[in-house]
Amino acid sequence: MPAPSHPFRNTESLLVVIPDDGIDVEAEARLYDELCDDQVSIHPSTRPKSPQGPPSIFSRDIWLNDNSGTSLAFARNVHIAGWTSVGDKLGGAYVVYDCVIHTKEGTTIHAHKRYSDFVLLHDALKHSLPKHQHHFIPALPPKSPFSRYRAAFVDRRRRQLQYWLSAVLLHPEIGACQSVRWWVMD
Repeated sequence: MPAPSHPFRNTESLLVVIPDDGIDVEAEARLYDELCDDQVSIHPSTRPKSPQGPPSIFSRDIWLNDNSGTSLAFARNVHIAGWTSVGDKLGGAYVVYDCVIHTKEGTTIHAHKRYSDFVLLHDALKHSLPKHQHHFIPALPPKSPFSRYRAAFVDRRRRQLQYWLSAVLLHPEIGACQSVRWWVMD
């Protein structure tokens, strides 16, 4: 069976104007049904294969024709595995979060970051990204100077920072920007 072809593959413009008097609704419906039937009858062995590589969150059996939907971001999965308090409270203690980033190539990166590092990334993104992408950057969890060493507060902040970091690193465009790459590798 021949591979299906797109009905507009030879079209050179984005818009084709059809005169009102030349539209046959029943003929259009039949053509649509035929095209849909052709798509359904494609034998699985004639579908193009997904590229072989390390496992990812995307299924290998999805066929998207000419829409590959590939993301420019390098991360596949992000979570904050835990946190630890460094130093003593009188001598300038701070909390460090273990950010675990799984890349599309299968590498796992452990980035140990303080809350102030997240603030730096947030500010760098606001300055380097175009204004129309600023709404994709969620707000950081608020500071709380009086409860910053309490386990319940730090664990809640860990979950909020995990959500924030996932939203940034897994975004198809923001996750690929240079500010994010520098932050992860610093």
